Amino acid sequence: MNATASKTPRYAALQHKNFVLLWSGMIVSNIGTWVQNVAQGWLVLQLTDSPLWLGVLGLSFAVPMVLLPLVGGAVVDRINRIRLLFFTQTAMMMLSFAVALLIWFDLIRVWHLLAASFMGAALLAFDNPARRALIPDIVPPQDLMNALSINAATYTGAALIGPAIAGALLVPLGIGSLFFLNGISYLAVLIALMAMRDAPTHSGGIQASFAESVIGGLAYAWRTRLILALLIISALTAICGRSYQNLFPIFARDIWRSGAHGYGFLLSAAGGGAVVGAFGLASIRQLKRQGAVMIGCGLVFSAAVILFSISTSLIMGICFIFIGGVMATVFGTIIATFIQIMVPGALRGRIMSLYTITLIGLPSLGGMGIGAIAELLGGIPGAPRAVWIGGAVVAALFLSVSPFFWRRNIA
Repeated sequence: MNATASKTPRYAALQHKNFVLLWSGMIVSNIGTWVQNVAQGWLVLQLTDSPLWLGVLGLSFAVPMVLLPLVGGAVVDRINRIRLLFFTQTAMMMLSFAVALLIWFDLIRVWHLLAASFMGAALLAFDNPARRALIPDIVPPQDLMNALSINAATYTGAALIGPAIAGALLVPLGIGSLFFLNGISYLAVLIALMAMRDAPTHSGGIQASFAESVIGGLAYAWRTRLILALLIISALTAICGRSYQNLFPIFARDIWRSGAHGYGFLLSAAGGGAVVGAFGLASIRQLKRQGAVMIGCGLVFSAAVILFSISTSLIMGICFIFIGGVMATVFGTIIATFIQIMVPGALRGRIMSLYTITLIGLPSLGGMGIGAIAELLGGIPGAPRAVWIGGAVVAALFLSVSPFFWRRNIA
C-alpha cells in the first residue's frame, strides 16, 4: 500500500473496519478470559485455602509477562503481526481446553493451574504487544486517545460481564465448563483476524539483528526521559495498586461472607468502572491538561483502594472498586497515549512490550507480594491491611511526580 493510497477515504474506512473487527473479537474473547479468571482463582483457593497460593498463581503469570514481552516486542517489529496473533490466540484456546479436560476427569492439581497460567502468560507476552503496536497503524493520530480508551475496555471492561457470567454458571456448570467456555471465546478473535483486509502487518523500519533490536528498544526507553517516567509510574502503580484483585476471593469468601457470587460482583464492579472510564474518556474529543488529569485520577484511584480495604460490607467494597476502575482506566489510557504518540513506528512493538510488562506482568508480580504481605500480617485477616499499604504507596507516588506532569499535554 503506497503513501497516497493510505490517505484515501476508502483506505481510512477499511482501517476503521479493521479496528472494529479486532475490538469486537477481543471483547468477546476477554469476557471468556474473565470467566476463566474467576474459576481459576476460586479453584486455587478451594484447593489450598491460602492467600499465599493465590500470590503464587499471580507469580506464575508474572514471570513470563515480565521476562518475555521485550523479546515479544522485538519479534512484533520483525514479522507479520496478524499471523502472530492468529498463532497466539489458537495456542491459548488449546490451553483452556486442556485444563477443562483435566478438571472434568478429576485430575486437576494446583501445579497444573500454575503451569497453564505460566504458558498462557508466555503467549500473551507476544500477543499483547502485537495488538497494541497494530492500533496506531489503523487509527488516525487525532483519534488515537479515543481508540485507546475504547480498546481499554476489551479486557478490564469485559470484567463487567465475565465475572457475572462466571458467578451465575460456576455452581450449575462447574469450574471445568468455565475453562471450556473461555476456549470457545477465542474463536471470535480468530474469525475477526481472518476478516481483516489490508491491515499493516510490519513496522516498516530497517531490520537490525535480533539482539540489536532488543537493546535498541531498551536504549530508547532509557534515554527518553518522559517515556521512562511514564513506564516507571505504570510499573509502580501496577505492583502496589492494581495487585489487590488477587485477594478478591478472600474478601468475598472470608471477610464479607458473600461466596463466589460476591467474588464475581467485585470483579464486575472493577470492569464496570473500566467501561465507564473508557467510554467517558472516548467521548471527550479534546481533553485539556492531560497531565493534570492523569495525576488527579491516580490520587483518586489510590484513595478508592484504601477505602476498599477498610470497607465493612460488600456493597461498600463494590462502590469503591467501581470508582477505582474508572480512575485506573483514565490515567492508564493517558499514559498509553503519551507513549504511542511519542514512539516511532519502527520501535513501537518494543516500547509497547515494556508497557505490557507494567500493565499485565507487574500486577501479577505484585499479587505475589501482596499475598506474602497478607500472610505475614496474619494470613486471611491480614489481607485488608496489605491492600491498604499498597494504596498508600500509590498515593505517595502520584504526589511525588505531580510537579513534573501537572502542566504537561500530549503533543
